[in-house]
Amino acid sequence: MNKVTKTFSTKQGVVTISVPFFTLMHEQQQVEATYKPNNYNGWGMCKTFNAIEVTDFTQADAELFASTADSKLRIQGLAA
Repeated sequence: MNKVTKTFSTKQGVVTISVPFFTLMHEQQQVEATYKPNNYNGWGMCKTFNAIEVTDFTQADAELFASTADSKLRIQGLAA
């Protein structure tokens, strides 16, 4: 778990962006974007990005990330 630098409250849930970090597998620093839905039932998802790609991450970006993650992770018709 990486330290959080930014937190965004979205319609679907909460999106957090971690502090940039280095890994052995990447030449550039990475950040983790994490999504946890409002009706959190023990799950969420995260995606790693090159830090330079998300330097200007905004509320609109967080809304899109949450919406995309939510639509891919939920079984259609079962969760509201």
